[in-house]
Amino acid sequence: MPHLLRSTTSPRIHSGPSRTSPGYRPQGYGQSTEVDHDLEPLRRQVSAIIDAILSDSKPEEAHVREKLRQHINNNPGQPEKALLCHLLAVSLEQEAS
Repeated sequence: MPHLLRSTTSPRIHSGPSRTSPGYRPQGYGQSTEVDHDLEPLRRQVSAIIDAILSDSKPEEAHVREKLRQHINNNPGQPEKALLCHLLAVSLEQEAS
């Protein structure tokens, strides 16, 4: 296993711009539209789930609907991320209780 014996102090070659340079773009910046196209079926399903939750009119669930709306507002155009964030927040609240 000679690769384990290599020095970790050797200089690293990095061809991209540093984070402080004007040309730096975070990973994921400028992703192709194919990714968005691939997510369309998932987004439709998630949107249907969100619509069902928001259309519920039980007064005792009003706080859940309001928190879900906040997550939707924080993740415009990404309903799947909004729902995941919402579910994670609910899970953390339940663990804390």
